Amino acid sequence: MHSVKIVYCRPCGYLDRAINLARDILAYFENVEVTLEQGKNGIFDVYLNGELIFSRYQEKRFPEHEEILKQIGKKVIIS
Repeated sequence: MHSVKIVYCRPCGYLDRAINLARDILAYFENVEVTLEQGKNGIFDVYLNGELIFSRYQEKRFPEHEEILKQIGKKVIIS
């Protein structure tokens, strides 16, 4: 089992974005668990097995769901 953690800015109202991304990940991968973690200061980071795979701060944008699914797919065997 692999783990994805989405850290989102609660005060910024990013919860819906985090939930939608989590839903897409869970729909695509059977062997991945997704957790959401509340953050602040505009954060929207995605981790796979503890490794940062997307940072809104670094990229200066939100992730496209397809790019996150591809990043996960590179490291996770679809079962």
